Amino acid sequence: MDAATLRKLDKQAEREEARREKEARKAAELERKRLEKERQEAEKEMRRQSKRSASIQPPVRAAIPVGRQAPPRVLAAIWSQLVPSRKISALVIHVREQKLYVYQGKTLAAIAPICTGDARHPTPLGRFTVIQKDRNHLSNRYGCFVDNATGRIVDANAVIGQRPPPGTHYEAAEMPHFLRITADGIGLHGGYLPGFAASHGCIRLPKSFASEIFELVQDGTPVMVVE
Repeated sequence: MDAATLRKLDKQAEREEARREKEARKAAELERKRLEKERQEAEKEMRRQSKRSASIQPPVRAAIPVGRQAPPRVLAAIWSQLVPSRKISALVIHVREQKLYVYQGKTLAAIAPICTGDARHPTPLGRFTVIQKDRNHLSNRYGCFVDNATGRIVDANAVIGQRPPPGTHYEAAEMPHFLRITADGIGLHGGYLPGFAASHGCIRLPKSFASEIFELVQDGTPVMVVE
């Protein structure tokens, strides 16, 4: 095969690759628009349901401040139409919105408030999968110092290996219903939600909701973290 023919074949291959990339980008954009439309419709429905139930049960919950943390903020209520018999097909985390969107198939099945990493420990963005499930997980990095006599937490931001103050001991942070998405310890789990990003990088969920979705999430479930 001569050089001219090889150049011609290379150009054809480049054009074909460019065509496939263009089609893939177009398909991804269409999927993004479809998911965004579903999300907006689900939020409208959630607001309608909240208005209907306002006279019976307030659809908001106030976070309880711990120590000298920022004042409590009103958290959005959980909106859920999860089907217990169906597995969860995808989890989408919106850091800026501090919300989790849960899909069963292509149906948006639930929306819940979350707490992602703070400025010093940001939650990584990107595409991940669930690589481990642990119902009673303990952090291998963070925890607290607890007074030996009273059991009171004296420092809620301790790091493993740090020397405890006199009269205290270290306890690893509890991360119930843990869904690991990175090898270095980032995952979703039940925890305290102050109403703003405040974790060490993990995605905290309302504890009852973390328990609910834990049973429906399988290893390998896609997780997308977007800004």
